[in-house]
Amino acid sequence: MITLYLLIGCVFFSILLLFVFWSKKRISSVENKIFISFAIFNFFGLLLEICLQLIAYFCSDNDFLGDFVGRCFLVYIVVSLAILSVYTFVITKDDFKSLKKVKQKQYLNKIVLIHVIVVSIICVISCLLPMEKYINGNIMYTYGPAVQIIQVSGFVFVMIWIILIIRNYKNIKNKQNIPIIAAILLLFIFAYIQTAHPELLFFTAMETFISYLLFFTIENPDLQLIEELYKNKKLIEKSNQDTSNFLFRMTQDIKKPVKDIIEISQRLQNTTDVKEFQEGITFICNTGKDLDYLINDALDVSNMTTKKLKIFDNRYNSFNLFKEIEYRFEKQVPASVKFHFSMSTVIPSYLYGDSIKLKQALNSVLEDALKHTSSGEINFDVSGIVKYGVCRLIITVSDTGEGISIEEVNNILSLNSEELVNIDLRNRDGDVLNLKEVKKLVSLLGGNLMVKSEEKIGTTVSIVLEQKVVESKETEISKKLESYEQSLYRNKKVMVVDDDAKELAKITTFLENHDAEVNGSLFGRDVIEKIASNIKYDLIILDDETSTYSALDVLNELKKNKKFNTPVVVMINDNKEFIKLHYLQDGFADCIMKSKLESEVDRIMKRF
Repeated sequence: MITLYLLIGCVFFSILLLFVFWSKKRISSVENKIFISFAIFNFFGLLLEICLQLIAYFCSDNDFLGDFVGRCFLVYIVVSLAILSVYTFVITKDDFKSLKKVKQKQYLNKIVLIHVIVVSIICVISCLLPMEKYINGNIMYTYGPAVQIIQVSGFVFVMIWIILIIRNYKNIKNKQNIPIIAAILLLFIFAYIQTAHPELLFFTAMETFISYLLFFTIENPDLQLIEELYKNKKLIEKSNQDTSNFLFRMTQDIKKPVKDIIEISQRLQNTTDVKEFQEGITFICNTGKDLDYLINDALDVSNMTTKKLKIFDNRYNSFNLFKEIEYRFEKQVPASVKFHFSMSTVIPSYLYGDSIKLKQALNSVLEDALKHTSSGEINFDVSGIVKYGVCRLIITVSDTGEGISIEEVNNILSLNSEELVNIDLRNRDGDVLNLKEVKKLVSLLGGNLMVKSEEKIGTTVSIVLEQKVVESKETEISKKLESYEQSLYRNKKVMVVDDDAKELAKITTFLENHDAEVNGSLFGRDVIEKIASNIKYDLIILDDETSTYSALDVLNELKKNKKFNTPVVVMINDNKEFIKLHYLQDGFADCIMKSKLESEVDRIMKRF
C-alpha cells in the first residue's frame, strides 16, 4: 500500500506541474517540446502503475488483464527512456543552439527517427517474449525474458547517456545536464533496490522527480515580461533610427552652406566688381549665421542643462500638442497645397513648459507659411535631442511659397533687447503673431528662432527650444532579449537603405504589411556596421544610388565578411531596367523596380 500512496501523491504533483507549465506562455524550443512530451507520458505512466497495483490487490487471478497492463507498462518504460535519450542528444550537441531552425529540425528528426525504430523493435520483441508473474500474498511482480529485454535496453540507454555526457565534459556544469545525471544515479540506485525487493516499483515516481528537474533547468523566462521588453526594444530602435535620420538631415544642411561659402569665396578672389564683392560678402555673412545657428543652437549639446531652463509648472503631452496642431492645419490647407507632418519618437511623451505659448508660436508660423503658399507643400517637422533630463526641441516649418526678401529676414532676425521689452505679448495668448513677434515670444520662452528664405522658392522657419523632461520609469532590457525574441517572433528581419525619407517610409510600410521586422536607414554605412556587429537579417534591400554609398559599394563591403550570406536586393528606377542582368551578375539576389514598389515587395517577400 505504501507504493500506491506514493503513486497517488506523484499523480497530484504531475497534474500540478502540467497546470503550471500550461498556465503561462512559453518560448517555442526543442527542450520545451521534449519536456512536455515526457511530463504527459509520465502522468499516464503513473496511472498505468496505479492500475498494476490495484490489479495486484484486487484482481490477481485475472491473468489476461495483468499480462496486458504489465506489457503496456514495459512499453511505457522503454518510450520514456527514449524521450530522455533524445533530450540527452540535444543538450550534449555543442552547436545545437547556434544552428539555424532548419538545421535544428533536421538533426532532431534524425535522432527521433533512430529512437522510434529502436524502441519499436524492442517493444515488439518484449511483447512476443514470455513474461512470468510472481504472486505471494500482497507481493506481485513480473519477470522473464520480456522483462529482461527491457532491463538490458535501460542499461544500454544509460550507458549511451554516460558516453554523451563524458564527450561533452566541458559543459558538465550546464544546469541542463542535471536531470540526466540525476536519472543515471537514481536508475542505478533503484536497480540495486529491485534486486533485493523486485516488488517495489519506483520507476514512475523517479520520473516525476526528473520532470520537476527538467522544468526548473530548462530556460523558460516570463514571456509577458519578455513581450514588454520586446516592445521597449522596438521603441528604442525606432528612437535610435529617428536620431540617426535627424543627424543625417542636419549634416546635409551644413554641407550645402559650406559648399556655397567655398564657391563664393573662390569667385570673389578673381573679381574686381565692388558691387559683386559686397553681395558676396553679404551672402557669406548670412550663410555663416545659418551655420552658427545650426551648430550652436541646434547641435551643440554641451550647453544643455536644466540650470538654464525656464521651468514652468505646466506638464503637457508633447504628442497630443503637436498632433492637435497638425489636425488643425490639415483642415485649413487648400487642395493645391500638400501638408506633411513628422515627429521623432526621440521626443519624450511628457515635458514641462509653457504649452500655450509654444502652441501660439507654432500656429503663427504655420499661418504665415499658409498665407505665403498658394500651391506646393508645407512641411511641419518636429525633431529632438534628449540629454540629462533636457529635451531640445528642433521644430522646422518649411514651405514652397513666394518667400520673403532678404531685408525682411534681416529685420526679423535683428530683434534687440530694447525691442524685446517694448513688444507686449502678455494679453495676446490667442492671437496670430507675425514672425518678428514670434521671435520675441520664442526668446521669452528661452529658445531661438531662425528664418531662411528665398523669393519665389520658399521659406524655412526653425525653432530651437529646450524643455525639461518629465521623469518616467525605465524598463530594464534583458541581455538575452535577442535570443528570446527569435523564439517568440518568427517574422522576417529586413534592413532597408534609402536616403529619401519618404521613399524609405513607403517601402517600410509595404514590408510591415507582410509582418516583417524592418530596420531602416538613410545611409549605406549603417548596414555595413550592423552586419560587422553580427546583427542578423533575413533580407537586405538597398537603394541603387544614395548620397554616400551606392548599392554596389555596400554589397562589395558586405562580401568582405566571409560569414555574410544574406540575400541583398537592389532598388532601381525604370531607366536602369535594361542593366538588371548586370546587377544580378554583380551579386545581387534580385532587383526591385521603384515604379511598382508594392507588387515588387510582395514578390520579394514570397521569394525570400
